[in-house]
Amino acid sequence: MTPEAILFDLYGTLVKASQRPFSRGLPAALGVSRRAWIDLLRSGLLTMPFADDAQCAAFVARALAPDRVDAAAVVCRSLIDAECAAVTCMPGTASLLAFLKRRGIKLGLVSNLAAPFKTPVTTLGLAQAFDTVAYSCDEGLAKPHADIYRRALDRLGVEPARALFVGDNLLNDVQAPSALGMRTAGVGVTGGDIALASVSELGLLELSSTPAVRLLGEGDRLDIGGSRGVVLGVEPVADGEQGRYNLVYKCDVAIDNGPVTLYAKRFLLPETVHVEAFAYQLQALTGLPACTVARHTGLEDLLLVTTAPGHKWNEDLTEETAYALGGHFVFALLFSNADIRPRNAFVDGGRVTMVDLEHCFFNLALDTAGLAAPERPETFDRMPADELAARMKKRVLSSRATSRARRSFFRDEPKGSPIDEAFHTGFLDYYRQQQGRATDLIDILRTRVAVDPPLVVGTHGYRRALAQVDVDDITTRLQMDAQTAYEGTW
Repeated sequence: MTPEAILFDLYGTLVKASQRPFSRGLPAALGVSRRAWIDLLRSGLLTMPFADDAQCAAFVARALAPDRVDAAAVVCRSLIDAECAAVTCMPGTASLLAFLKRRGIKLGLVSNLAAPFKTPVTTLGLAQAFDTVAYSCDEGLAKPHADIYRRALDRLGVEPARALFVGDNLLNDVQAPSALGMRTAGVGVTGGDIALASVSELGLLELSSTPAVRLLGEGDRLDIGGSRGVVLGVEPVADGEQGRYNLVYKCDVAIDNGPVTLYAKRFLLPETVHVEAFAYQLQALTGLPACTVARHTGLEDLLLVTTAPGHKWNEDLTEETAYALGGHFVFALLFSNADIRPRNAFVDGGRVTMVDLEHCFFNLALDTAGLAAPERPETFDRMPADELAARMKKRVLSSRATSRARRSFFRDEPKGSPIDEAFHTGFLDYYRQQQGRATDLIDILRTRVAVDPPLVVGTHGYRRALAQVDVDDITTRLQMDAQTAYEGTW
């Protein structure tokens, strides 16, 4: 059973502080005993609300240094600011939370902390991920008190048995929530239903089963491009390099020829794995540079992708790269790649490789309202032509969309310049090459849409199976005059 809600601890689980000048350095900074500081914490500092950081600092100063309150408050405030500034997200935190929320899981935060240390949740951009928060300083009670968990669950409208708690403290994050009936995942601690070395590992678990099933991890055997290997380690790709919807992990793999790096993608919509795998296959068949891909099968399939050669696109406009881009834009036009962007381009000399092809094949936005099985191609293959036409809402491919994609690479490059001409030539050359192999390409497409698993494409509002009508749509574009296609697109 997939949990309806996941509650997280904060510090040590989702975020960490590289320095702890307030929490650990305050006694030395104020010249007081550590025992006095611990007694203050135990007397209720973690359950006291304060209007702002200055009020908290003044309270601590009065309690520990009553003979020099003003000076001590300044010291306390500076240490609070320094500690908050040292807080960073654990690797993969933001992407994981966004992924879980997009999958429809309610998220909550239950944390023991002094009031000033709520601030990093906002400054790190995590606040919008949570449907509710229960901070000890606001609730007036702290973990492991049962009521702090109950309050968070009540606000989410979820029973304990349908929730998962994730944290790094055995008593507070495993034993106490377990006693209330929640499933638990211990980060770096044992005794819970799930053991995690880091919170990012949660994104590689299928939580619908009990016990949870690991989709990929150290020691797993992989097969990609005819080579067999063993996973040595897995880590999340940096949050800033993740896409908007999916989760991507970097995998170090040992194969016979030596270590290699693969990337494993878990899709927000699991069936998308088949779309992107097929798109990479077509990319290679059309003669473009392409990563090797494979599906890592399990309770939910992952896409394995080899590393693209070179470096990410960074103003790499030369005549060579412009010529190469011409070919990629033909592929985007023919197969409706709506995500051709610099962020998905890798450059190795004059060679350009495109990645992230999950948005291919969706050009015809058909209204699926009232259809019993829009995820099946035969639903559309059996549909009368007049009904197909009536259900047509829009085409994703348009001169406006393709021009916008071109500008993302070329910006203000003037028409007729050497770079513009190189792009033009690359487009025409590659387009004509595809027309020369059009019969084979169409046969491959017709065969693929007729077999299981279906290729399910499109946005949530128009999500449906790729069907023969889409093959006909691609065929029409393949039959255009190359120059006409170029002029009509750009």
